[in-house]
Amino acid sequence: MNEPAEAAAQEETLPSSARRALLLGGGVAAAAASAAAVAPQPARAAAVELGDESTLSPWGANPKGPPQPLPRGTDLPGAPRPYTEISSYHAHIYFNEDTAYRAARLRDWVIDRFRVELGDWNEGPRGPHTTPSFYFGFATEQVPTVVPWLMLNHLGLKILIHPNTDDPYADHLINALWIGDTQPVNAFRMARSATAAGGDIERIYPNTLPTVSLET
Repeated sequence: MNEPAEAAAQEETLPSSARRALLLGGGVAAAAASAAAVAPQPARAAAVELGDESTLSPWGANPKGPPQPLPRGTDLPGAPRPYTEISSYHAHIYFNEDTAYRAARLRDWVIDRFRVELGDWNEGPRGPHTTPSFYFGFATEQVPTVVPWLMLNHLGLKILIHPNTDDPYADHLINALWIGDTQPVNAFRMARSATAAGGDIERIYPNTLPTVSLET
């Protein structure tokens, strides 16, 4: 076999990364060295048991590998908290002078469609909420409908949804979720235990009566 044909044959046997090295002008020898450098791939493919180098995402190259050691400094709980600690939920809808008309529309929609505890219309900060807002409370069994409905109908407003447990501070700042953008919540003076502070876990008292069927 003449030299050009032999080089072409060698090139065909190289992996794609080595062929790229060849195209960049390194020659067959450099390409072979590149192939040797990337050779330890079978172990990764065997761990994944799926695809090859051309189909693997670098973010999922070793999904079965153990996690790196966690940093020390915070003791982890021995077991998860039961979700039944949540007695109810609040949805706080924030607005300003430019978006109050949207909040009023959303408030009417909620009143018409859900049996909830509707709170005051606050045109200034109140409690931990640093801007005008209104809230409504809803029962745990309403989460599968209320949360997705708000995701699709928030009208561009910021909405804080938080659980009500014995830890109001964590409820508002740590364990909450947001729809739309976030904004500061001033829970600095909130208790870490409502019952230890002489209070009770927040409960809701529905005061609306739906008159419109929920869109499905």
